[in-house]
Amino acid sequence: MEIRQFEAFAAVHASGSVTAAARLLDRSQPVVSRQLQDLENELGFTLFTRTRPQVTLTEQGREFLEEVRNVLSGLQQLEARSREIAEGRARPLRIATSLSVSHSLLPPVLAEIFERDPDFQNKLYIDVMPYGQIVSALQEGSADVAFTSLPVELGRCQLHWCAQAPCQVAVPASHRLAQEPVIRLSQLAEERIIAQSNASRMRHRLSTALIAPALQKTQRQIVANSAMSAIMMVRAGLGVALVDPFMVQQVQPPGVVYRPFESYVPYTLGAVTQGGRPLSDEVTCLIEAVRDYAFRNIPMLTEGDSTGVPAWPQPPSVQNASNPDNSPVFLAPGQRSI
Repeated sequence: MEIRQFEAFAAVHASGSVTAAARLLDRSQPVVSRQLQDLENELGFTLFTRTRPQVTLTEQGREFLEEVRNVLSGLQQLEARSREIAEGRARPLRIATSLSVSHSLLPPVLAEIFERDPDFQNKLYIDVMPYGQIVSALQEGSADVAFTSLPVELGRCQLHWCAQAPCQVAVPASHRLAQEPVIRLSQLAEERIIAQSNASRMRHRLSTALIAPALQKTQRQIVANSAMSAIMMVRAGLGVALVDPFMVQQVQPPGVVYRPFESYVPYTLGAVTQGGRPLSDEVTCLIEAVRDYAFRNIPMLTEGDSTGVPAWPQPPSVQNASNPDNSPVFLAPGQRSI
């Protein structure tokens, strides 16, 4: 198999026809047709169902397309890096992160780092990806460091630090619950719950916290695939949502307020790298900078377990003594308020 065959395959899929792919690649139509046919002969299966004037991926073609995209993406990175090596430029710092962290922690942390050190890194790649792909990216060498929700199956990777803090409930600013100092489970019995999908790693927390048997009824739900989508739906008045504490601090759109939840629902975050690989000074600096920023800005953030599993899965006690407005403060055993 040849790279030009992969390019022809990807172009035919992207453009919808062999003729359009030929224009896209600046090749003749017979050349593109032959490259596609040669590729199918080598693979032993058909990539497209040909229905004039367009073509449609077969199921096997759809699976193979994912692999081809990875190969072509890797070649593009290799080409870019080869030019940088030829010009004597330093290797880019590649960061893998979940969508929530990319919205909440990374922007202010990087702003602080560049303010202190304008020459910190000439080039950064920030790759927002599903949680399930983050460890693989580290193990395959396509990321130098990852900041992600925990727990994850670490494998050969190393967890540098782990911290946890309680989630809060997002409600519309005009909602009756917006004035409550703390939201209790019983107050949500009539509310539509905006849940987050399994891809966001928050689904199991919602299932055990907001959508609970104690409500004794079928809960109305909307399932969103990210915290940002859930927050925007709250803003539109569609319901209430459980939101991780990092998004709470950084994403505060007009029309949305956050309130403590009576149950301690932990959100756990950590910094992960490939085990055994030497860390550059830039990676070490970034790992510590994210940790320092989090502990300075996230209320009730505490050190987590070395495994990345939430250290206090049970609801902690409620203490009001140190809270001026007498609103509940959720503290785990042995935990001190930041």
